[in-house]
Amino acid sequence: MDSDATKQVYDILAKAAQICVEQDITVAVLCPGSRSAPVALSFLRNKNIKSYILPDERSAAYTALGLAKALQKPVILVCTSGTAALNFAPAIAEAFFSEIPLLVLTADRPQEWLGQADNQAIYQQNLYGKHVKQSYTFPLDLEHADSQWFALRQLNEAINFSTQKPAGPVHINIPLREPLYLTGTESFLPKEIPYKVTKLAKTKAFLDDSIYAELKKFKRIICIAGMNLPDENLQEIISENTAKYLVFIADITSNLHDTKNSLLYAELVLDNEAFTDEFSPDLIISFGGPIVSKTIKQFLRKSNAKHWHVGFSPAAADTFQKLDKILPIEPEAFFHEAIYAHNIVFDYEYFQSWQNAQNSVINKLKPVLENLPFSEVKAAYKILDKLPENSVLHSGNSLPIRYAAAFPSLPKNVQIFANRGTSGIDGSLSTAAGFSIFDSTKLNVLILGDLSFLYDSNGLWNNYLQSNLKIIVFNNHGGGIFRNLPGSAVQPELEEYFVVKQPLRMEGTAIQHNCRYIYCNDEKCFAESLELFFGENERPAILEIEFSEALKISEVKALLKS
Repeated sequence: MDSDATKQVYDILAKAAQICVEQDITVAVLCPGSRSAPVALSFLRNKNIKSYILPDERSAAYTALGLAKALQKPVILVCTSGTAALNFAPAIAEAFFSEIPLLVLTADRPQEWLGQADNQAIYQQNLYGKHVKQSYTFPLDLEHADSQWFALRQLNEAINFSTQKPAGPVHINIPLREPLYLTGTESFLPKEIPYKVTKLAKTKAFLDDSIYAELKKFKRIICIAGMNLPDENLQEIISENTAKYLVFIADITSNLHDTKNSLLYAELVLDNEAFTDEFSPDLIISFGGPIVSKTIKQFLRKSNAKHWHVGFSPAAADTFQKLDKILPIEPEAFFHEAIYAHNIVFDYEYFQSWQNAQNSVINKLKPVLENLPFSEVKAAYKILDKLPENSVLHSGNSLPIRYAAAFPSLPKNVQIFANRGTSGIDGSLSTAAGFSIFDSTKLNVLILGDLSFLYDSNGLWNNYLQSNLKIIVFNNHGGGIFRNLPGSAVQPELEEYFVVKQPLRMEGTAIQHNCRYIYCNDEKCFAESLELFFGENERPAILEIEFSEALKISEVKALLKS
């Protein structure tokens, strides 16, 4: 017979699952475990929640991150007690710095058994420290009505915290006593929730007119967009601003590269030192997250400009070491007000100087890239150029994202994602896999290096993958970026310690996970391999490209100057 206490736990957790539904959180990633069974079963048996079950907690957390990016709303993430919860940490840190909402639920042992040599018992309260927006612990005993109310109130508050801008992960630790199972198989879906769900109201912020009056005093204004989720309305209003001569730099991860008159090749423009003084701004306006290009960051740091950041974080990053104002308003609203309520027209001469310089770079770039020897740089350029329209590009960190940032020859309507919140190589495959399972009709292409692929190959240990996931592995047999960095490249321990040279190929991994495997190691087979790769419609595909030519981005930039 089931104990009353266990029934009460299941009842409250069923109500918690239904609160998630009421808050429009309907996707969960569940990692198998016994201590977490009451939590996981509450989501599994709620017919309004789509659950994905993944055994590797580190990979599962990144998969949830990818799903949350695709959905643009929180995803539930559940695991058992002990080190399982620690394995969520890398993806949680990425979600925090990328401002992606996750609702993280970790099952726990009762507090009295910590430090008593009990199984899977670690210190889980506040486990993720500053890498979550808020941490909570459910009451252990839920018999009293006040405890039930408190648990559900915590959940509701956590959800609202996760979605309030800047969005991010929240953590709820749930200690559970044995017995952990009921004998029945009922759905646990409560007919009525004895708790009133409190939703976060949407608001529109407005700035004082004095901000726009001050804006009109600046002549040389640069707007730069960092990492951002796709937003068609924002792209439209920025295009309307560039039509009024706003100088706009779209980072490769901004998802604003289709904005009219955007400066996609600003890095290559600024690589010519003759331009840097001419283009130095008076005011930098930024929004979004990190930017990839070190060249652009250094250029803006050297300027004498003031910096305004548009966004809701009171601790906005002072990336350019010139932060003067934080404007707590949506970027779309700010730029709409600028041109429609305050009739701001930006400086035409400054705008045209940038456009002319970019056009000059574009005219030189294609012949230079086409005449390169077969190398990672050339392959990246060709792949980006041949991506189908309306596809999704996922980039690994280190070299792949830098190739895309420097040579962004992209078709229209391609969304771009990368884990640039922490810029680790450890979860790129799992994140792309998570994104791809949300919408199986959309092509998802991941480009990453061999170490990143090997590190995260458990991202393929996933029963939900389909043929829309395409993975391109640049195999330079190690951490090739260290051969590009001036400091590490000259060290005698370069290959042993920095590159960590490895002899492996990816065919075995592809076969193990039932992926189509295609191999290429020269320009002759490259075009044919790409055609086979994009044409695979039955299962996920892995294209491994092995390189012998180690061409650096700096060498391509030197050719542009010659």
